Amino acid sequence: MLSMSKLRDNSKWVLWTLLFFFVASMTVGGLVGGANILGTIQSFFGKIDKTLYVGKIGDESIPISYYLNERQIQLNRFRQQGRKIDSRAEQNASDFAWNNIIERKIKDKKIDELNLKVQPDEVYNFLLLSPPIAFQNNLKELGLFTNDEGNFDLDTYQYAVRNGNLPDTTRSLLLIWENYLKTFLADRKLQSFFNNLNSISDYEIMNDYKLSNINCSLDLLNIKVNDINDSLIIIGENEIIDKYNEDKDEKYKNPESITVQYILWENIDSTDLDSTQVIDMQDSLLQLSIDFSSDAQITSFQEAIVDYNIEKIDTVKITEDFKNNSGLPFQIGSVRQAVRFSFDNNIGDTSDSFQTDNGLAVFNIIGKNKSYYTEFEEVKGSIERSLKRERKQDYAFELLNNTEFKSGEWEKLVENNNLLNYTKEAKSTIGGSFQTIGRNNSLINFLNSATANEFSDIIKSSSNVFVAKLLSKDEFNEENYQLILDSLRTESTKRARNKVYNQWLNNEKDNMEIIDLRSKIF
Repeated sequence: MLSMSKLRDNSKWVLWTLLFFFVASMTVGGLVGGANILGTIQSFFGKIDKTLYVGKIGDESIPISYYLNERQIQLNRFRQQGRKIDSRAEQNASDFAWNNIIERKIKDKKIDELNLKVQPDEVYNFLLLSPPIAFQNNLKELGLFTNDEGNFDLDTYQYAVRNGNLPDTTRSLLLIWENYLKTFLADRKLQSFFNNLNSISDYEIMNDYKLSNINCSLDLLNIKVNDINDSLIIIGENEIIDKYNEDKDEKYKNPESITVQYILWENIDSTDLDSTQVIDMQDSLLQLSIDFSSDAQITSFQEAIVDYNIEKIDTVKITEDFKNNSGLPFQIGSVRQAVRFSFDNNIGDTSDSFQTDNGLAVFNIIGKNKSYYTEFEEVKGSIERSLKRERKQDYAFELLNNTEFKSGEWEKLVENNNLLNYTKEAKSTIGGSFQTIGRNNSLINFLNSATANEFSDIIKSSSNVFVAKLLSKDEFNEENYQLILDSLRTESTKRARNKVYNQWLNNEKDNMEIIDLRSKIF
């Protein structure tokens, strides 16, 4: 039985806990401009307040306002490029924005660690000595530093900067560029730091040269995987079930979905109409869809269908994430309003009129579906085919392994087995593509070290299992190599430099804990 003393003790603990969160929320609120106590408590327990944050990158929650601003920047770039801003462009802008925010957090952290922050004199020198074309155009738009031909006058500009005679009208422009260049120059220093870590050995340069310049000729004995009859490969039921269970979470799990019915009023075909007619007709469609939605919300979707003589109704299952256009037809586009309506409302509810890529649509919720696994029988055939393809490679390998292919009498082998194919004198560079089998890394390794009349081991590729016999290979031309070594080193270094930076950035993204809640909010 709960005593009064225990109740008082528990009450004290609860009060102290609430007081702690209240003080914490006031402290955080003062720092970030008004965080609420609920958000503070959720953050304390590892949860994210979706009214304030769009996700989390590492230990930092990302404000919705920050994300929306970045998305708008991407949309503005699309407009400058002349791209049509439809729902798919908006989705692309959303993805670009989120990726940019992730990379920004990673880069800023590394810039701080390496003390690569840009100082004011670096910005000053950059704008003085090498003002970007966009900055020059901004100054010309203000009527500054143009010569008689209307071009940017660099000498006059630099003289004014050195003597502190820039007009007051440039202050806001300089502030914008200063903020931009602090980030741009810091990123450039960071990329330069990683690029300078890269080094190319003489061995790597020589190997690249050999792959592209040394020609060789070889015979090939191969089996095409697709030529092996399915009847030769037996896959047991239990093996298929085991493969299904092994892959079911990754391949066969279907997310929660909402079944909706919808009516679409397609855009007016404006081919033979003038602009005024198109506007009038489009306005009429908009009003019709709004009226239908309003009446359906007051009465019911089914009654409104009858009242408005609607003949075509489509049904679709909508998922919340961004994959496969959230289940919506491709021509409709990525209508996130419809997704959010479906997941935020109840069965029987009718939406407002939503603009889609190809018209105006009103949605009605008719069912909610839990996450489920695709039934085994539905995917049994595809699993069996996949397993058979793997077994066919093994079958071809064993078949070649049991032949006397090192005897070199390949014509006789082909005569005695219709699965075997013989290609004579296939020619390419060591790193090139050969007739029948294409380019293969295992073959490249063999050709690099092999001598004439040497046989390879049996090699598997996605479409062929084969062995190769090297007939001839060009000698390495040391004199020619030394003549072009410097240019090869420069070219190899340029190719490799950006790889180091990009590999580091991608590795950081792969290893960082990232929580993306965009699909839960928008």
